[in-house]
Amino acid sequence: MTAAAEDSSATEISVDRFLGGLVTLVQPRRGHRAGLDAALLQTLVPAGASGHAIDLGSGVGTVAFSLAARAAALTVTGVERDGGLVACGRAALARPENAAFADRVRLVEADVTARLAERNLHGLADRSADWVLMNPPFDLAGQVRASPDARRRSAHVTEPGSLEGWCRTAAGFAKPGALLGLIHRAQALPDVLAALAGWFGDIRLLPVHPAAGDPAIRILVRARGGSRAGPQIMPGLVLHQPDGSWTPAVDALLRGRAELQL
Repeated sequence: MTAAAEDSSATEISVDRFLGGLVTLVQPRRGHRAGLDAALLQTLVPAGASGHAIDLGSGVGTVAFSLAARAAALTVTGVERDGGLVACGRAALARPENAAFADRVRLVEADVTARLAERNLHGLADRSADWVLMNPPFDLAGQVRASPDARRRSAHVTEPGSLEGWCRTAAGFAKPGALLGLIHRAQALPDVLAALAGWFGDIRLLPVHPAAGDPAIRILVRARGGSRAGPQIMPGLVLHQPDGSWTPAVDALLRGRAELQL
């Protein structure tokens, strides 16, 4: 899914192609790196989308860049609290490979769960997004063996109640009727539904299975702000064929040639 385009081991930074080469990332060699979750999350936004999207916890800009590369009528803001990752993202935007969409992407260093007054200081206005995307940390502190790498730990481990905070922020950014997209562990479905309650409805749930017949390992969620419509469980997405290769549908998604219809 990624192919290294440049070696910079002295600074522990790599430059990598992503989404079939549609975007180029600058990212730390150690810690959390762009992968399958980000690639699947960005497929929730159609190539014909317009308006403004906000990516919460944007890291080095993987999802934000992917949205802008596929949807030419979309502007995107990425919100990330780690200044080092924001710097990587801005370095990537300055690269010629990303010139086609760089002027439609803004990366902001801020805490996703900051209060309204602090968000406003960063130019992050409420009711400004037609789409809100997020890939929040999956694991609760104390329930998993945390990575010794600080960035990887921050990306994967969080405190109880943080998902509600992320959803509250997403609801603040969302225009009436705006769409939310998120990815999480399949086992966290009850927590996800509880966090969305009161903020988002018309929830479409897509289970993601490693192979046919396997239990789901992820859920992709698309929800609508302010809606009271009930949830729907969509037909599952199977990642791998029996030989371990990507299924044709997933291969097209990972190369930026297709999108999910939820």
